[in-house]
Amino acid sequence: MKSFSPRRFPFIVALAATLLATTLLAAAPARAFDVDLSSVLAANPKVVEGVARLCKRACLGNQRRSWLESAILHTGTDGSSLSVVLKLRSRHSPARGVVLYDETATVKVDADVSLADCGIGTVHASSNNDLYRVLLRTLAPQIKAAIRRQGRFC
Repeated sequence: MKSFSPRRFPFIVALAATLLATTLLAAAPARAFDVDLSSVLAANPKVVEGVARLCKRACLGNQRRSWLESAILHTGTDGSSLSVVLKLRSRHSPARGVVLYDETATVKVDADVSLADCGIGTVHASSNNDLYRVLLRTLAPQIKAAIRRQGRFC
């Protein structure tokens, strides 16, 4: 199995940099609130390209598709966290009106954003799909290490 490399998944780097920059701007008020970053990230070509590349490797069928469902930054007095939801659709239709399979999986990534050291702390990924759940557990150490290797973001 190939190891995780930030060069192969540039959307993680772009996602982390965008989110941390937004966190610094949004964290000034003392009260807690949520910031919807979905449209900002969906407009970032690196994020779109990264999500599409992920689908190319993980989705099946002639009508496969992936998209960023949501990206919410939760800010508060005790810290900030980020919740990102990706949708990965595997669908194959060999002829008009005939569908062999059609399944949309959800992948959710939650990360703590630390303003003290300008980095991402705890990262947790989950999925409603058994295969993706196993892959996320297997690749979790490599994903976390790649995010931490990016260093400080502010």
